[in-house]
Amino acid sequence: MFSNPFPNAFGLDIGDLSIKLVQLRNVSHRFRGASYELVTARSINIPPGLVVNGELEQPEQVRHYIQKLLQGKKGKVKPIKSPWVVAGLPETQGFIKLITIPKNIEEIINDDIIIESKKHIPFTEEDKYYLDWQILPSSPKTDSTHVLISAIPKFISDSYTYLFESLGLGVVSLEIEALSIARAMVTAQKEYKGEARAILDIGSTRSSLIVYDGNTIQFSTSLPYSGEVLTTAIEQKMKVSHEEAEALKRKYGLAYKKQKKVWGTLMEQTKTFADTIRKSIHFYYSHFPDTNQITHITMCGSGSNMKHLEQILSLELKIECRPGKPWKNLQSKKDVKIPYDESIGYATAIGLALRAADNPFFRHDSI
Repeated sequence: MFSNPFPNAFGLDIGDLSIKLVQLRNVSHRFRGASYELVTARSINIPPGLVVNGELEQPEQVRHYIQKLLQGKKGKVKPIKSPWVVAGLPETQGFIKLITIPKNIEEIINDDIIIESKKHIPFTEEDKYYLDWQILPSSPKTDSTHVLISAIPKFISDSYTYLFESLGLGVVSLEIEALSIARAMVTAQKEYKGEARAILDIGSTRSSLIVYDGNTIQFSTSLPYSGEVLTTAIEQKMKVSHEEAEALKRKYGLAYKKQKKVWGTLMEQTKTFADTIRKSIHFYYSHFPDTNQITHITMCGSGSNMKHLEQILSLELKIECRPGKPWKNLQSKKDVKIPYDESIGYATAIGLALRAADNPFFRHDSI
């Protein structure tokens, strides 16, 4: 096995209200399979308005917070010395989908993928976005080929690249959040035959649904539900401060007997959320070929911790919904000593770190 040309690379997830960093050590063995140990996981909160829907509105301020995160805390948290970063691009700004090209895999050329991609990508001007793809393994005897495509506006991708370069960091890879989340939350080396999985990422300011079927991501979509949306709803309904609303949400969640006013407000939002998820799943079943039934929804993101949310969504959707295990694909014998409520918010950063810890020229998978 060739050594990683980007030693000690780390994953960096820039959200609207926080920045998270995870660094892993690759301790894989050729006979025991992939294994990783946690080096560090840290985060820093950032004020509203610096990043909005994933767009860097005030990059210099964001740069300042990343510097603080990299420096650590004297005597407590060691600085990050590696100059290599794998970073996430915002789900709300990007596009990802599995497409099928009616050609044998051995006959596919780049132009075939570019031409077919234009039929699906929601961006109209070709010179305004970056397109990337991965051809998925298939039999040479089949007359069609599956290709996972992703696209992102150039001004978004370039703004992230310039930000990291201004910090003296070399960008190993930029990838849309759905890929990173799936890498962390879908059990590695497991094939789901005859069934599909969905991942529900509920963040502070945005959420997304990712459909994983046929051992790859099929598509992802953004959803109008988040921790901040819920807090604001409580604030307006109960005429309390934002801080009080946040405290009420955390304390009671969807517990009916504890605080009926909070429950009523959150339940209204959550039923609408469930309806949006239901429509997205129906869209998948009706617009994609050879779909399998989604039998489980894995939840992640800081908002997935809300009390009774998993029970309400399971009841509304008639699909089992449960918070996942974000560290499971480390396959490490060493326990991660980070509380679960905190760990579940690191899913994207963990997925980025898993990619950062691997030699990109030796191993590459569809998630």
